[in-house]
Amino acid sequence: MPHIISLVFDFDITLSPRFQQCVILDDWGMDENDFWTACGKQRDAGYDLEHSYIKTLVDLGRENPRYRLSNKDLYQYGRQVDLYSGLSRKNNQRSLFDDLQALLQSDEFLEHDISLECYCISGGLAPMIRGAFDAHGLADDFKEVFACSVAENHEGFLDFPKETVGHTVKTQKLFMISKGSLPSLGYTSTAVNHAVEDYRIPFERMIFLGDGQTDIPAFSLVKKRGEISLAVYREEKKEDGCIDENKIATTYEAGYKLAIEASK
Repeated sequence: MPHIISLVFDFDITLSPRFQQCVILDDWGMDENDFWTACGKQRDAGYDLEHSYIKTLVDLGRENPRYRLSNKDLYQYGRQVDLYSGLSRKNNQRSLFDDLQALLQSDEFLEHDISLECYCISGGLAPMIRGAFDAHGLADDFKEVFACSVAENHEGFLDFPKETVGHTVKTQKLFMISKGSLPSLGYTSTAVNHAVEDYRIPFERMIFLGDGQTDIPAFSLVKKRGEISLAVYREEKKEDGCIDENKIATTYEAGYKLAIEASK
């Protein structure tokens, strides 16, 4: 049996340079800051991050028919999401994922019988992420997508969250990956509690890539179990468009400290 290495990615700001909701807001002509301010008011009322933006989207649709969304709409919007340079296969481009597979076929690694599996764990919307992967030719590269899902009402519009993937839920999904308890294989989320003698992908062969505070529990778990966590660099800019190096350093130093101390 090959030695499986898993690469586990967050999505927004990790694979994509913008939050996925921005393509919807752009189409609506809505100011991004106004949307996130409305989400912030929901959080002030006690909603967590994922529920706050889902509720804001649903409430907008209830208030104005123009903003009503279905899961099919989310998928189509997802197809408009850009990825970082070097990831997409659009227009016959070569992707980083092609390079990774080629690397495993090189003489240096071939003798070790290594296979690579990629996963996505995100607080974003599953239909949008799947739309993005399809549009960029990456659907076959990702064995599973764990993300938020929303049920539709009798009219076919988004109505109520079915599942949200927040800070600590990401660690649950890491255990599901490690045990091989995947929804695509018929497992439900409760399967994560099943005892197993052998982990399909031990944490020692897992690499997690994320970008921010919501990824810290996952960073900590993977590091504590003996593998690698990678924080994706995200530029913060001042009002004049210049890079704000102090803000970047402050954000990532705080995240690094939390991740390291939590893993002790």
